[in-house]
Amino acid sequence: MFRSIVVTLFTAGFLASSILHANQLAPEVKTPDQVIELYGGTLVFDVQRSGQTIGTHRLDFSEEQGMLRVDIEMDLRIRFLALFSYEYRYLASEWWQQGQLQRLDVRVDDDGDLTELFARREGEHLQLTQANQSQQLPAELLTTNHWNMAILSQSAVLNTLTGETSQLAVEFLGESTAPAGDKEVPVRLYRLGGELEDTDTWYDEQGRWLGMEFSARDNSRIRLINRYIGGQRG
Repeated sequence: MFRSIVVTLFTAGFLASSILHANQLAPEVKTPDQVIELYGGTLVFDVQRSGQTIGTHRLDFSEEQGMLRVDIEMDLRIRFLALFSYEYRYLASEWWQQGQLQRLDVRVDDDGDLTELFARREGEHLQLTQANQSQQLPAELLTTNHWNMAILSQSAVLNTLTGETSQLAVEFLGESTAPAGDKEVPVRLYRLGGELEDTDTWYDEQGRWLGMEFSARDNSRIRLINRYIGGQRG
């Protein structure tokens, strides 16, 4: 159950059956300055399960040697009375140049089970290494860390947990409002198809990723609620 929560969270990439809505919403951002201006450097979510907070999901944006660096950290802790607890920590760093992934480092502690995944840009492909095995992937793949709205125009994404590519579909649901720090802002809602048929995600009119919601295998609802963005804290 718990691993399914995490895999669903990171597999949420998007295919552009609603590319028109994405293009109308915000321009594509590629440079470190553009992304840092968009998010103010930091993006933090509370992760809730059936209405109870079980952890946090954080993204930090910076410039390093002319590239955009994105550091992602997720910490989850689920307790059942005093008898059982489950802990999960995900750490990833991404380096981007002109909208293309140059390097990816992922380390996961799944309640004591440690795994690592690495990817490097080599010419016209990504060389991905995991568990002493290596494979080549298309260089244009975006990752499943959600912050880049350009993912809406992709037909495949790199799952940063499994190291596999995911073919997905998306349906535009309409407009709503959602927290952005200490404010409620208009957002556009999307429902992911394929493997994630009941996963919803939303972006504001600037193109900022502001949350998502999906079902775990036990039918509990997992929801990411924005708590902090740039200089706004909820």
